[in-house]
Order: sequence, then structure tokens, then C-alpha cells
Amino acid sequence: MAKKKEELKVESLEGEVQELKKSLFGIFEHLLPPREVREEVIRNVYNIELSLLKIAKALLDYQVESLEKKVEGRSKKRKAQKIEVEG
Repeated sequence: MAKKKEELKVESLEGEVQELKKSLFGIFEHLLPPREVREEVIRNVYNIELSLLKIAKALLDYQVESLEKKVEGRSKKRKAQKIEVEG
């Protein structure tokens, strides 16, 4: 019974990312005391994350477009051809 409950408690990747962000920002608060500097670093961290997501989106869009072209090319049916039969 205890094993079933443990199996259901799988941490999501999103939760782990949020915990990592909290610990990262906690470190920034201790290492970068001036508020202006800390805010600039945090803004840059968000820009890095945004840039990485945009890169991933561009790669994914390219892959989707490539696969759509392959599927479209294969789905075109050939016209029926007449076969002459000697009779």
C-alpha cells in the first residue's frame, strides 16, 4: 500500500524548475546586495530563459515543417494507369 502512494508522488519537471529558480534567486540576494544590480541580473536570467525557449521553438517549428512536407509528399496518390492486356 505504501509503495502505491510513493509511485503516485512523482515530482514534475515544472516543480523542480521552480525550486531551482527560488534557490538561484536566493543566492543572488546574498551575493548581489544592491537592489539595482540584483534586479538587472534577474532580468538577464529571464532574458536567457526566454532566448533558450525561442531557440527551442524555432528548432521545433523547423522540424514540424520538415515532417509536414514529407507527409504531404508521400500522401499524393499516383493516378491510375491503363495497362494494356493482350487478348
